[in-house]
Amino acid sequence: MLFALSACSTTPPGNDASQPPLNPAIAAFRSICLETAPSFAGASAAARQHGIDGLTDMGFVKLGVTADKSIGVQVKENSECAVTTPSQPEEHLTRQFLETIADTTGGPAGRQVPIKVSVGGQTFLFTHDRNGGEAYVMLRPEP
Repeated sequence: MLFALSACSTTPPGNDASQPPLNPAIAAFRSICLETAPSFAGASAAARQHGIDGLTDMGFVKLGVTADKSIGVQVKENSECAVTTPSQPEEHLTRQFLETIADTTGGPAGRQVPIKVSVGGQTFLFTHDRNGGEAYVMLRPEP
């Protein structure tokens, strides 16, 4: 009986109690951008799971935003994907962004942005821009 109770209080694997919960915008970036790369063909469907009713095709880019404007998405198929939010006070966001990239791609965690990482056999540059809000970006470098 004691063993059963102690098992209930353990932290699930991969979920370190000292780690802050995954930021919603970074979770959106993971499923909308990282998990649909390198083509981003499934980005619109993934965006719906984060409260974005669909991506509007502007001809050169697809855009979408949640009803409360807390998360925005920009996708250029086969080229670029970004998730944006208003500014957030958390200092750990870049570290969490880099760890999410490493967890999803199976590569080592970077220490700073920008960083180059292979996703689906394609090289992408990743950055987290905190100027005027938060922008989590992955883009294919120009040849």
